[in-house]
Amino acid sequence: MTTCYNSRDMAAYLAQKCIEQNVVYNNTKIQKLLYCAYGIYLAKGFWRICDEYPRAWDYGPVFPKVFKYIYSGNEIAHYSNIVMQIEKSESQIIKVIDLTIDTFGKYRANQLSAWTHRPGSPWDKTVHGDASNEGAGLYGFIPD
Repeated sequence: MTTCYNSRDMAAYLAQKCIEQNVVYNNTKIQKLLYCAYGIYLAKGFWRICDEYPRAWDYGPVFPKVFKYIYSGNEIAHYSNIVMQIEKSESQIIKVIDLTIDTFGKYRANQLSAWTHRPGSPWDKTVHGDASNEGAGLYGFIPD
């Protein structure tokens, strides 16, 4: 099992990779890229990629600690330099981050937000519920 990293460390790593690959990002896009990496990592059968669960906010999944850090005027890419640690010890995380940026990095933040809102998506089920549950509503936790 791999280490479960702080959500801001993972967002910093994503932002640093975006910078290396000339992928433009903002708070919303980093949130969606982190959410995609989180989901891909779970789908591949690994544990959660970070210590924070995403929540269903107005513009899609958000990791509140990451949001607060960026919204306070801080550059997330400078949050930590854990990149070297991750690159040395977590090859699966590296593969997932690279896959995430290769697949979703080409989309604008508003496109990624719209994608997360599709009917039947985890965000949609959390906000509106489905046949199996009532849903947690807006700002609720999006379950793994």
